[in-house]
This record gives sequence, structure tokens and C-alpha cells, in this order.
Amino acid sequence: MLQFIRERFTGVVAIGVIGVIGLTLVISFGNMDQGGVTTNAVAEVNGEEIGQNAYQRAVQNQLARQLEAFQGNLPEVLQEQIKRNVLEALVRNKVVTQYVHDSGFRVGDNRLLNAIGSEPAFQVGGAFSRESYLATLASQGFSPEYFESEQRAQLAVQQFEDSIVASSFFTPSEFRRYIKLLAEVREATIMVLEPADIAVGITVNDKDLQVYYEANPDEFREPESVSLEYVEIQLDDIAAEVSIDEQVIQDYYQANADRYVAEEQRQGRHILIAIDDDTDEGAARTLAGELHQRILDGEQFADLAGEYSDDSVSGAQGGDLGWAGRGDNVEAFETALFELEMGAISAPVRTEFGYHIIRLDAIRPGSLRSFAEVHDELRDELTKQESADLFYALAEQIDDLALENPTSLDVVESETGIKVQRVEQFTRNGGPPFGYNALMVDAVFSLAVLEDGENSPLIETAEDSAVILRVAEHRPSVLQPLTEIRERVEASVQLQQAGDIARERGEEILTRLKTGLILEDIAAEYDIEVLRPGALRRSSNEIAAELLAEIYRAPHPDVDGARDYRGMSLSTGGYAVFRLDKVEVGRADTIPREARDQRKQLLAQQFGNNTLYALIADLREQAKVIVAPNLFDQAETF
Repeated sequence: MLQFIRERFTGVVAIGVIGVIGLTLVISFGNMDQGGVTTNAVAEVNGEEIGQNAYQRAVQNQLARQLEAFQGNLPEVLQEQIKRNVLEALVRNKVVTQYVHDSGFRVGDNRLLNAIGSEPAFQVGGAFSRESYLATLASQGFSPEYFESEQRAQLAVQQFEDSIVASSFFTPSEFRRYIKLLAEVREATIMVLEPADIAVGITVNDKDLQVYYEANPDEFREPESVSLEYVEIQLDDIAAEVSIDEQVIQDYYQANADRYVAEEQRQGRHILIAIDDDTDEGAARTLAGELHQRILDGEQFADLAGEYSDDSVSGAQGGDLGWAGRGDNVEAFETALFELEMGAISAPVRTEFGYHIIRLDAIRPGSLRSFAEVHDELRDELTKQESADLFYALAEQIDDLALENPTSLDVVESETGIKVQRVEQFTRNGGPPFGYNALMVDAVFSLAVLEDGENSPLIETAEDSAVILRVAEHRPSVLQPLTEIRERVEASVQLQQAGDIARERGEEILTRLKTGLILEDIAAEYDIEVLRPGALRRSSNEIAAELLAEIYRAPHPDVDGARDYRGMSLSTGGYAVFRLDKVEVGRADTIPREARDQRKQLLAQQFGNNTLYALIADLREQAKVIVAPNLFDQAETF
């Protein structure tokens, strides 16, 4: 019944490849015919349908995210693009699942059961509960067979993704070029003409105001809004009233004692011989073998670690790695460490970092945590469970009361004691205190709530709160009279004209600089500050990102010392003129070894992702896609 249950549930079944594709705002939308799909589908991909429900949920999620990013003011053209992008992403997701199945990727029962059993939504007290599993599925209208089929498909897709990414590689020369670009530093001299500075001296006449006002009516339209009455329940309020009896905590501890056994830990040392630009596979293996023999011949492990280990942190401590449990190290290293006997030394072990020689120094056996140690943890866990049960029961009660008394919330208040509250201003972009919530907006502006005056169904407003609401007053959208917003229109016109002046003046300055005039002289003439931000890296935030990108696109300065001036219009309406003064190519020796290792992993991941993207794009290009007629003209769908 509750949306937050559905969110937890759909997080399990969501196809993983969507996280790889992303619902960006630049996806091309082509190769789609219209017509020929059923009324319950929005599209057909190679003969398989994409359902209305999946599409609508994805649209709501994306609109909610973008409205938050745009602070509740999302242009209609962008909303339209989001809807198209959502469908495109679902189409790509469908062609990937089809390809995965046709390629023979399969998921066994054991892996499927492990994935389902580890999902928190299906657990009680940290352990899988079949009753909770079936109840959660039933609350969403899904059968176990359907859910398990979808989950199996997701795991197969993940297996496919991992196989592509894990098999990627790059050459040493590609990594050197990557480092040169990544660590490159540039210096530039900059002048920025800001519209706000220019607008101060602009006088706007009545004609300009009228023209701008008539050309931009949406900018000055008072949005459609409503006043709301609502009742709200919050999990925190319920939890504050919950008290768990000590005997209940004791009984729970005894019934779940196996959960509180601390796993065995081991303390080891290692010597790492890394494989990198300076040491190839063969050289690393040979050196590791020589050091292993020297240790067996009696040389001190700690001394050799301090002299030879490429792990500078542990090397300074004689190779000491401290205590570690299972899952704390990469698989090959962990296997070797936990197979050693006390004081034993392993043969060289190969991992993605290089070759390791490992010595086991101490073992800390697993032990049962006492009741006193876990008391507070158990109390909090049981409080959370009890609070959730009470929350669900209260949610169901107020939902039933609101349904039985559809045009008033007074009965809810009288029966439960939950006060009816009021919000005076709520629009299609949301509003305080709820922000933007797609389900709430849909409910408020639905026919039943807005026009028929009925109570809404129970709506999740956050992960741990929900409301039922009704519209107390409806105010249609109206264009504000120019006489009431003259100052606001005047400010907009001033900035628009100032932007035009900034561009014209900037282009004039750029032309004059190219004739050989001195930058400082022109800056003084126009009263513009000259900026020299110093060393600029690709991640610098001292200047606007678009200007930084243009500086990095500029060609290197001539060897004879000549400097080329360049200009660009800014998204803020201003204009920037700059001169690239210096370029320092990135060097590997300026980046710590640990950071270089991380960059290698990231580059390998990027190469793998690029391969994956290319394959998905090719599958998409070859797919036959049919879209429901007039899909994007049906505003009520969203």
C-alpha cells in the first residue's frame, strides 16, 4: 500500500543496466516507428512490449530528480525531453536484456536465492523471512514467479556487464597519454564582462518593457496553485513513544545468538612488488621469488619490507597490515592469508596490484558478543521494527478513514488525534513543507482531488512519513499585470540588453587585442578587472566550468612567445576574453603511486564502459522499435 515499500521493492527488481546507460538529457531519439502496440504498452522492441506502468514510474522518478535539481522550476520543454529520454533508456534496456538472453547468460538457482535472501526488504531481524517476502510481493501485486523471473534477468544482465568491463585493458602508452592530459596545468589571463555591471547604467523605456513582457508571458505568469489540508504521520514521532521491555530484548538475543559471533581476524605482514610502468610482470615475479628465498634463508621480513615493498605505508611498519577479517582484502590475498599457519610465510601471491609475500603473525579467534555489548543495538533494532509495525497499522487506519469519508479529514482527526494542517501555496512544482513529490503532485491535480474535492490516497512524502490531503482552494494560473511587476520586467530587460552590450563590447575588445594592443591598457579603458587565477587544473573551480573548458581547448602558446587571444559568450549572458599563457604537460612522477594505481583502475573501468556503451549503441541501432501513437501528446499519462 505505501509508496516507500514499493520504492524498496523496485530497487531490487530494477534492471541493472539502466544504471550504466543513464537517463541523460542528450540521448538521441530516433529509429522509432509509431503504431502497432497494445493499449497497455508504450512501445514494442523487436516484438517485446514495454508496459505503461514501467514507463510511468520511470518518468515520475526522473521528473522528481530534475525538479529538485532545478529547485522546482522545470521548463516544459525539458519535461518533454525527459519523457522521451526515459522511453529511449527503457528501449535500450530491453535490447540489452534480449541480447543477454540470446547470448546464453544464465543465473542458477543458488545465486538467485542468495540475491533475494540478502535484500533488506525481505528480512526480519537481519535474516530472510519468507512471510515478509510473500507479503511485500503481494502488496505490490506481484507473484513470486514473476518477481524471481525479473530478478534472474537482472542478475544475468549484471553478469554480462561484468564480463565486458572485467575484460577491458589499456596499453602503457595509452596510460602515459592519459596522465599527461589528466595532470596538465594551464595558466591564463582573463577578462570577464558581466551583464550585472553593465545593467546598472541602462535605462529601459516603456516600449521595451511592453515588447519583452508580451514576448515572455511564461516568465511572469502566476502559477496554478492550491491550498491544502492534510494529515501527516511520521515514523520518528511513533518511535519516540515506543518502549521495548528488557525481557523481550533478552529473548531476542538468545533466539538470534548466531548473529553476534565475531568472525576470526588475522594479523599479517606483506611485501608488495608492484607491476607498473617501472616493473613488468616478469621482473616483479623474479624479484618476489628472490625475496621469498632470502626470507626462508633467515633474513628479517621487516627489514626486506622496509627496503623493497612498494606499499610505502605498511613498508614503513615492516610490512605490518594490522588486523583483517574476511572480505577486507582482495580474494587471492585473503585466501593465502587465511590458509597460513601461525608464523608461516607464503610463496609469492599474484593479485591485481602485483606480487605479495605474506607472513601470518597472529590470529584472533571468533567469539560471541555478550548481551551487554549488543544490548543497545538490539533495543534500537526492536524499536525500529515495532515502530514500523505501528506506522503501517496507523497508515492503513487513516487511509481507510479517509476513503470512508471522502470529502473531509475531520473524522481522521477525531478518530486518531492527528491534527489537520494547512498549506496555503502548493503548485505543480510542489512547495513547502513537502518540496516536490511526483505522487503528491499527481494526486493534488487529479480530477478526483482537484475538481471533485475528494481526499487523496495515502502518499509517501519521505522515506519515513506519509500524508493524506485534500484541496481546500484552487487558484488557476494567471498572467500578472505589467503594472504590478514593472520592476521585475525592467530588471529582466536590463540584463538582456546588458548581455547584448557585453557580447558586442567583448568582440570589439578581442578585435583590438588581436591588432597588438596591450591587455592591461584596454582593461583600464573599459574598467574591467584582469584575472590571473594561476595554475588551473581540469578540476579547478576558481572560474566558470565553461570558461575552463574553453581554456583547455585552446592550442598551446607558440614557441616564439606569441600569445593568441580568444573570446566566448557565457551562459550567464556575459562575455569572456582570455589569453593562454602557459601549459605544463602532466607527468606521472607528480602523482603518488597509490593515486596512479587508482587511476589505472578507473581507466580500465572507463575502457570497459566505453566498450559496453558501444555494444549497447549497436544493439539499439539494429533494433526494430514501434512507439504507441501520440504517446507524448497524452499529458494525463504523466
